[in-house]
Amino acid sequence: MVKYKRGHLYYPEIPIHEILEDTAERFPDRSAFLYPQKMTFKQFKDQVDIFATVLNNLGVKKGDRVALYGWNSIEWEISFFGLEKAGGILVPMNPLFKESEVEYEASDSGAETIIVSEPQYPNVAAIKNKTNLKNIIIIESEENPEIPEGTNSWSKLIAKTKPNPPEYDFNPKEDLATLVYTSGTTGLPKGTMLTHYNIVSNVIQICQLYELSELDIAMTVLPLYHIYGLNVCMNQAIWLGAAQVVSPRFEVEKFCELIEKFQVTYSLCVPPIFLAVVRHLEEPSIKGYDWTNLKIFNNGAAPIPLELLERFDKLAKEKCNAKDVTIQHGWGLTEASPVVAVNPMSRPKMESQGTLIPDTFHKIIDLETGEELPERGQIGELIIKGPQVMKGYWNRPDATKGAFWTDPNTGEKWLRTGDMAYIDEDEYEHLVDRIKEMIKYKGWSIAPAELEDLLFKNPHVFDAAVIGKPSTELDVGQIPKAFIILKPESKGKVSDDHIMDWVAERISAYKKIREVEFVDQIPKSGSGKILRRELIEQEKKKLGLK
Repeated sequence: MVKYKRGHLYYPEIPIHEILEDTAERFPDRSAFLYPQKMTFKQFKDQVDIFATVLNNLGVKKGDRVALYGWNSIEWEISFFGLEKAGGILVPMNPLFKESEVEYEASDSGAETIIVSEPQYPNVAAIKNKTNLKNIIIIESEENPEIPEGTNSWSKLIAKTKPNPPEYDFNPKEDLATLVYTSGTTGLPKGTMLTHYNIVSNVIQICQLYELSELDIAMTVLPLYHIYGLNVCMNQAIWLGAAQVVSPRFEVEKFCELIEKFQVTYSLCVPPIFLAVVRHLEEPSIKGYDWTNLKIFNNGAAPIPLELLERFDKLAKEKCNAKDVTIQHGWGLTEASPVVAVNPMSRPKMESQGTLIPDTFHKIIDLETGEELPERGQIGELIIKGPQVMKGYWNRPDATKGAFWTDPNTGEKWLRTGDMAYIDEDEYEHLVDRIKEMIKYKGWSIAPAELEDLLFKNPHVFDAAVIGKPSTELDVGQIPKAFIILKPESKGKVSDDHIMDWVAERISAYKKIREVEFVDQIPKSGSGKILRRELIEQEKKKLGLK
């Protein structure tokens, strides 16, 4: 068994890969994976040791950033733990990324090694010479097992390598485990520096809430490149010793069938999954499924209407025999590894975002003065403190400084969440609105500045502003809307479809601009900052929203 060094909050100071090693020692013959293939924890750990050796042989050393770019798979999970054991720092990339996005994160992180699924490889090939990338390892698809010259085959490297992983001394509270890129409302995406201690602490915190064990079966459908999928889905299951059903991406019928076939007991989801399942189950032709063993269906990443949760609960129990299922939801942010609060299973207050997870603390501060608001129910900025809070932003000292609030009495640093909120008399958190002007589209976070930066490159655009326009659809949240001032010579000659199509060709599908309005003026402050709140209020009035 791993001998843990315990801190004052009783969280083990271990590198993240040791949670797998500990579980493999406790449950060597239990299934780590049931789908798409069966694999025990011992077999999983053995594959990780081999892949750590592969990376070491390629020159990866402690502190090197290693990108991982592809859909969910067992190979993705082996690669993650292998690169961590090899001393690497994970740079997870969204498989929907296009060339410019891959180039940006590879360049900003300084990654020299990338592990990429075969369908995503063309984007890497196109930008390789613009970055420091040297080692390219391709996870081959069954349809196309051949790989280009100058790259490495994931399966062949595994097959020909004998395990001899490097042994490093880790300082879990200081050494980084991941650089998860998160978009701000100003500037380009920032690499959130999460230490091994941050990640491990949050896994243990959430494992105390869900009442799960090694007897459970997890549905891993949320994208693993996202901190929610990475830590709450994958790492929680591995810490527990629970088996995983790994789905590359969400497809509603397959999702429902996998829950039945493998007797899944819990699934962590986002609002679009709830809505898709509800619509599927409400179809008269769907007779239902056998979800007898389903215990927990959890929502995260974005707020969800109570009506949708109630519809799901009713259908799951009446049409799928999920008599014991508990519907939960909570919230978090990348900078907190990610979970902050969850509705307790025994006393949920579903109109809230839940109560704090263990060893996490919160306050509300005044938006103008920055002083703590003493009364419960007062609205201000929510700030938090706990072992899961990030170290800072990669190579962004000013952004790091601005992300924290310092207690004037104790000198303690608290993370500024950027959310307007209040805490009720029972210590449940209620998020009211975003201070940061991030667009939340179906659980995805989209930075307006990133879209504005792209629009400025269009030869017809003189000026632009992008906001999140409230959507009336249950699972959407907001859509990216652009307000554009055309150059004089382009007025009357360029359509909104032209602008939207031009953007869609250059960015991930979920970031697409979905509405364009041509205007003569964009509201700005004296310093030139776009006053997005004014534009958002205009849209709310048009929709009759408060």
